[in-house]
Amino acid sequence: MRAPVVVGGPSYPELTCTTREGRRITPWGGTTERGLGLADPAGLRRALRCPSRSTDRMPQRSVQQRAGFRGEAFVDKAVSDAGHVWNDTKRDFAIDGQIEFVDADREVTGVAVLAQVKGTEVGFRGETAAEFKFTCKADHIAYWLRLGRPVVLICVDLRVQQAWWKRVDTWFADPERRARRVVQFDKAADRFDLDAFSRLSALGVPAGEPLPRLEGSEQLVSNLLMIEGFAPLIYEASTPCRDRGDAWERMRSNGNQFESGFVLAAGRISSLCRLDEGPLAVLCDGPVTSIPTQEWSTTEDPDLQRRFVSLLNFTLRSAHHPELVWHSTKKVVYMQAPPDRSSRKIKGRYRGSRGRAFFTPYFGKDDQTKISFCRHYAAGLYFRRWGEQWFLEINPTYHFTIDGRRDSLYDAEYVQKIKRLERNNAVYQLVRAWADYLQGDDTLFRSRDERIRFGQLLQLDCDAAIDESVWIPQEPAPKPSVNGLAEGLWELPQ
Repeated sequence: MRAPVVVGGPSYPELTCTTREGRRITPWGGTTERGLGLADPAGLRRALRCPSRSTDRMPQRSVQQRAGFRGEAFVDKAVSDAGHVWNDTKRDFAIDGQIEFVDADREVTGVAVLAQVKGTEVGFRGETAAEFKFTCKADHIAYWLRLGRPVVLICVDLRVQQAWWKRVDTWFADPERRARRVVQFDKAADRFDLDAFSRLSALGVPAGEPLPRLEGSEQLVSNLLMIEGFAPLIYEASTPCRDRGDAWERMRSNGNQFESGFVLAAGRISSLCRLDEGPLAVLCDGPVTSIPTQEWSTTEDPDLQRRFVSLLNFTLRSAHHPELVWHSTKKVVYMQAPPDRSSRKIKGRYRGSRGRAFFTPYFGKDDQTKISFCRHYAAGLYFRRWGEQWFLEINPTYHFTIDGRRDSLYDAEYVQKIKRLERNNAVYQLVRAWADYLQGDDTLFRSRDERIRFGQLLQLDCDAAIDESVWIPQEPAPKPSVNGLAEGLWELPQ
């Protein structure tokens, strides 16, 4: 038993406190009368620390609640910064709000997805540098699956101010995943940032309807090869030739010296080559005159424009003869096979390019010395003019032969099969390869043909962006098929 102590003195009443209701509390039991009493150290500590705690205890905010509020604030800011609308849910039943999308014209689209936000200040379960997991409640999963609307789970790591998202109504449609109640996040693929909004907006669009055009920036590379200039003069003269057949006969009789860069019209020959010398001189029977090429390139006369385009087409084929061959039925040019039928690779201009095979022979499985078929790069080339600027439109395709010369009976089938398999990147690489080839290079034996000078592919800055991974249906990578047709038909960048 503790010995009684005397508590008194003028200084002791300073330890007493008064509650809001006016009740006075002392360290040992509720009286302020000076006198004998039992010392109560615990009561004394409570009185010094929090005199009114036992009667006026306030609600507390848990660590989880604080993380949740901060997570929602993070999502609200991210959505607003991207130009969209975050509507929080006042009565929250496993849905914290919805993201409504605004298009590039600042019109609210009505396209929205529901969102549940989870924030953490200590990290997620099973977190590594590449992934983490989040376990959902069973009743939340059941609620998401019965909403009939797209629902995304957004997990916010408040330590690093980053977030990731996953569509959970389709994720948990798998019975096995639903039983485990775990969402697996890939930190690279599931990042919740500006690039994610195009995919998020696609979730709320019914199948078959166009996606909203969201605000953003994207640089597009077109298949228009800019023309920097032409030869300065067009030479003209009268000619006895009435068609190109007559012209070939005259040049053949003149020692087989040929030049195809000319046009015939109204008894006159026109060319970007000199007519008073060279193979074309034999086609003239009158004085040679010249006019600035600009008169034809800037003319608004439709007939003269067609004549100029015809001259450019013949000049282009002449500049790349005999490598390029015109296929009159398919209306394309294609790379001719080398005399020894070996693969023909042309080096690209960009750094690290290993070049692309414009001609490739394919051999039979049973006899590796016998050519089964040959693949030629081909393209439809069309001269276009917008304003004062001329372009060459490049539409890449393929041509198949049985020996590098004769057309394959399965050409159309092979081309159709490749077109069905190739994707955007393959087409882009083909356009780039053709642009590199047509720009030409000076070699040891000859200089680059300057009658038509090509520049770079036209690039455009677009103020709106569409995620192609959402816009274009994703299909599995092509597998080798019949006779190795799909295998190795094009080369993708390394």
